[in-house]
Amino acid sequence: MSPTTARPAAERPASLVRARLPALFAAVGLESTTAVLAPFIAGTLGAAPIALAGIEAAGRAGGTAARTGATKLVDRRPGLRGPLTVAGNAGLALAAAFLAGSNAVWQAGACRSGSWVARGLGTPPLLDQASSTSAPAGLGARLGLERSVGALGAAFGALAAALLLAFFEVRTVLLLALVPVVAAVAVSAYGTLTGRDALDHDAPPQTRPGLALLREPPLRRLALGITCYEASNIAAVLLLLRASKLLPDGTGRLSQLQAVALLYGLFHLSSAAAAVFGGRLADRFGSGRVIAAGAAFLLGAYAGFSFAGKGDVIAMVVCFLLAGAAAGAVDAAEYTGAGRLTPPETHRAVFGALSGLQSAGRVIATITAGGLWTLVGPEAGLLVCGPLLVLCIALFTRGTDRPR
Repeated sequence: MSPTTARPAAERPASLVRARLPALFAAVGLESTTAVLAPFIAGTLGAAPIALAGIEAAGRAGGTAARTGATKLVDRRPGLRGPLTVAGNAGLALAAAFLAGSNAVWQAGACRSGSWVARGLGTPPLLDQASSTSAPAGLGARLGLERSVGALGAAFGALAAALLLAFFEVRTVLLLALVPVVAAVAVSAYGTLTGRDALDHDAPPQTRPGLALLREPPLRRLALGITCYEASNIAAVLLLLRASKLLPDGTGRLSQLQAVALLYGLFHLSSAAAAVFGGRLADRFGSGRVIAAGAAFLLGAYAGFSFAGKGDVIAMVVCFLLAGAAAGAVDAAEYTGAGRLTPPETHRAVFGALSGLQSAGRVIATITAGGLWTLVGPEAGLLVCGPLLVLCIALFTRGTDRPR
């Protein structure tokens, strides 16, 4: 029996929806926490920007390592995917509970980093599945849609946090992040027990790309451009910290925490829309041009965050919309370019390497920005990424991959 006929066609869409629900619930819980994290750690607990940057960098690095380890385990024993998803979501719930009760920076940092690790452990290979079941001509549209769904879940989490802050204090809002995470545990446990959440039945057998493929100039140029972009991609919590400093009294009837959470919701809504359009544009014009446009948007956002005045709400809205558009469009374009330049049977390994490259770049960018922010000022921390973004734009003036 071939992989595509292993399950009836009517069962596959329902199975994919059930497999995506835990990731969606987990995103809602994690991002509702992120929406209030910067004011909580920097304001309530008194952490310096470098401490906040270190927490996010450690979390992202740990999450990528956990995801890589989980993927290797599942490649050897496919039956472990379900238990690992349940374990990851359960760890995310524990981290959310302990974060709400933390009273020191190191405690909050350990909980936040632990939540990233748990998220990496429990994240299913949704992009791998999407790339293996889409036509080459529509790869960008398919991956952009997948990226958009995750961004919409994150936006819902941020907007829910803004609403809850009207009725509860910040620690209670952090604790209420347990609700969607517990839902993720329940759904993933149900899928594991019933065996209805498999994502690999349509995927071709996976291999690792050969060295000859990795030496191809288009793929090397794409990797170099992605490195320049991701090494400039500062964690969103530092942007939220900047917003909390520029809007100390909130906006109108909104408290400072509510204003920051709403801006984070706008960031993810912009990201969701840009992922859809960015993927389609990558199909039509090539990934390089979309990444270059995203780099220009991000450069404009950093300039706005650096020079915006106190209480300038419009500038904050524009900056978060630009940064969100860059995040969504570039993510979709990066995976589209990598998928277009490599055979489908290597996509799991290629996407895993791309995820590691993204994580490494974002760790470098976040630590550098946080350090300069603490030692020199926020403007230095934000603008230090400008030269690499300009280099990224220059590298992609020529397309790296030609649409087929």
